Amino acid sequence: MSTRKTRRGFSLVELLAVVLILAVLAAVAVPLYLNTQANASRRTCSANVAAIAAAESAQALRGGAYVTLANLIGRSEGLAESPVCPSGGAYTCTVAADGSCTIACATHAAATQKVLAAPIADGL
Repeated sequence: MSTRKTRRGFSLVELLAVVLILAVLAAVAVPLYLNTQANASRRTCSANVAAIAAAESAQALRGGAYVTLANLIGRSEGLAESPVCPSGGAYTCTVAADGSCTIACATHAAATQKVLAAPIADGL
């Protein structure tokens, strides 16, 4: 009979190899995940800006001029509630002296900014 014990478990080298492989996978996966999250946030913000622009356009067609974001909330041609930026930024609707309107997010700035031309007065 053999008095030799059977080996159980993993050696230190095998465990270090597994930890190294997991570290490499994490180093690749984490930046990809963060980049995907940032892109999704920017796209959601861009969709919110487009919704505000559509509500502003509807308001300008009915009322003849653009209004601030607070005045769009709760109107039939406006927004049911104020959109929320996924990154926590605030949306602004700035009406210029020439009648044009600039809609922007404080967090995403130029990436989501939309400028609406002044409404044309209908001579009907």
